[in-house]
Amino acid sequence: NADGNIEKETQNLLLQSNSFDTTWAIGGTASIVGGQSDKDGGTNAWLLSKTAAWSYLGQSIAQSGVNTFSVYAKANASTYMLMRVSSGSNPIVYFDLSSGAISLELNNIEASIESVGSGWYRCSIVTNTSTDVRLYPAESNTAGGASGSIYIQDAQVEQGLVARDYIE
Repeated sequence: NADGNIEKETQNLLLQSNSFDTTWAIGGTASIVGGQSDKDGGTNAWLLSKTAAWSYLGQSIAQSGVNTFSVYAKANASTYMLMRVSSGSNPIVYFDLSSGAISLELNNIEASIESVGSGWYRCSIVTNTSTDVRLYPAESNTAGGASGSIYIQDAQVEQGLVARDYIE
């Protein structure tokens, strides 16, 4: 940089990271609808809904080493979101999108939830070796309910221990 310091370059490893109707896969009976009110006052958010238990939105990604998976989320009919990363230990984190708390986490390195205003939170999970990332509308510490929905925006996977500014 201008001060002569070496800065680490980062990149978003997800394809179409805010176009959830493209390279993302639906598991079960989930659906995704764009054009929703977003965290910035525009209409770039998506409504992720389910009509059967354990339905999700996911993307395959083959990434070794320490990675951070993050997404902006807001409660709707569901007040929880489950983030899951497929890897050797299958880390999961349940985020309470009504109180801004982590309600359950298993097999991850770190997890965090940060309010960004208007009911939106940036949720992140740090793991080793990712092969698939998934988002589930959830009820308390289970995604086993037959219906539910959350708003999502700007997903990102990057190498390292922290969620940096979103890269489109």
